[in-house]
Amino acid sequence: MTSFFIQLSLIILIATLFGFIARLFKQPLILAYVLAGMILGPIGWGIVKESESLLVFSQVGVALLLFIVGISLNPKHLKEIGKISLVTGLGQVIFTSIFGFLIAKGLGYPSIEAVYISIALTFSSTIIIVKLLTDKNDLETLYGRIAIGFLLVQDFVAVLALVLISGLKPDTPLTSILIFTLLKGIILIASVWIIYKLLIKHLFSYISDNQELMFLSSITWCFLIAVVSIKLGFSLEIGAFLAGLVLASSEFGTDITAKIAPLRDFFIAIFFINLGIGMAITSLSQQIIPIILFSLFIIIGNPIIVLVIMGLLGYKSRTGFLAGLTVAQISEFSLILIALGVTIGHVSKEVSVMVTAVGIVTITASTYLILYGDKLYTIFKKPLSHFEKKIVKEKIQIKGLNKKYDIIILGCHRMGYSIIDRLKGKKILVIDFNPDIIKDLKSKNIDTIYADIGDSEIINEIIKLKPKIVVSTIPKIENNIYLIKLIKKMDKKTIVISSSYTAMDSITHLNEKDIKKWGQHYKEKLIDEMRQNSLFM
Repeated sequence: MTSFFIQLSLIILIATLFGFIARLFKQPLILAYVLAGMILGPIGWGIVKESESLLVFSQVGVALLLFIVGISLNPKHLKEIGKISLVTGLGQVIFTSIFGFLIAKGLGYPSIEAVYISIALTFSSTIIIVKLLTDKNDLETLYGRIAIGFLLVQDFVAVLALVLISGLKPDTPLTSILIFTLLKGIILIASVWIIYKLLIKHLFSYISDNQELMFLSSITWCFLIAVVSIKLGFSLEIGAFLAGLVLASSEFGTDITAKIAPLRDFFIAIFFINLGIGMAITSLSQQIIPIILFSLFIIIGNPIIVLVIMGLLGYKSRTGFLAGLTVAQISEFSLILIALGVTIGHVSKEVSVMVTAVGIVTITASTYLILYGDKLYTIFKKPLSHFEKKIVKEKIQIKGLNKKYDIIILGCHRMGYSIIDRLKGKKILVIDFNPDIIKDLKSKNIDTIYADIGDSEIINEIIKLKPKIVVSTIPKIENNIYLIKLIKKMDKKTIVISSSYTAMDSITHLNEKDIKKWGQHYKEKLIDEMRQNSLFM
């Protein structure tokens, strides 16, 4: 026991050091954990070996990860992600799995391993993408919302794949497997739902004011259903996911996620470290060609698949390209899927090592691709235009609009609504990419345009309307600087709203003279609004 504690302490220490290095190079922590495992394992120093204790820690991490994924995957969200996310998500999964299977067969892998590899290649990391888009302030852009939508579709497909695979048994006809798995799945889902409705829901309501008991009870619920899942012949991952899924639409979901997330992060780190420990240098050296080919397919092929699908659906090449970059890596689901295949006996250890290596390469590369996506689009703009239809959904139609607007608001979030309320009687045009906001404003007889305000081409079209004042809630500083430069040429006024003081200060500061034409009444209201919400000009 003491020996394992010393090993665990060393693992955490090295993983933490690698975490600092990953942060320095703007890389996801998953890479740090896998590399830490490789350094500590036989491929590196040889200090730590695979053990039953580390395997149990890994399983706990996976269970907690799937539990929280289940909580976050509210089935109602399927109605909100829209046609584009559903079609793109399913299309990308289908085409990637088909081409991935053909590549795997071409490389000589057996059919069952080729199936596992092709499915693993279809999934992208929602956790990593959300983090990167948040860092770029692109989470609320049009392409960001679409990307999160089809990543949600991928997550559902991933869970379905885990359900089917965990029900597979050797030397059993496929038809019998599917029917038997479906029946067991229905029993499991029905049991979880009934237990939650009759007991757990009321129990959580009763203890909701006791934070410690709520924390312990939620973990108990997760592990209990995981055990039931195992007894029915499924994996513990499926049980943990279902335990979380029934909480998705409850009032407890957010609170439970906040409590368990730190524990999940610790144990899932052990899972990835254990993957690194299990990697062998001989397996890597023998699979250089598959690693290179599959990595190139993910980094280049996946974005092209998304770009083509979104182009056919009428979206601009920029939107399709940036959304496509978000699927240029494989996810933690991919590694969990392959690990499950190894446990069942369908996949060799060598395949697990190969897929893990592809994960390291693609996650590293895609991080930089996403962070510098706008610059890459500028470089490849001309060839990418071939993926764009002549008539696109994002093209701004300024015909029929009032050409004499007092104010144009780019992005009508909370501050945008507040400004509209304070400027009643003025001619206002709002540009936003949230269909719910557009619908709401149209019901109030306010002119609107549905467009991605993070696109410089959209800004060029808007400026042609020559408004008196432009209010921008664009979070990206480069877009705001570009906007201000254009408007200064017109001798017009701009108000820039940003969540970052540094970004606002580096642009310019509020000058009361700039809004004196609005009259004393509106001037005081605007200044008051700016002071309260940190608006600068």
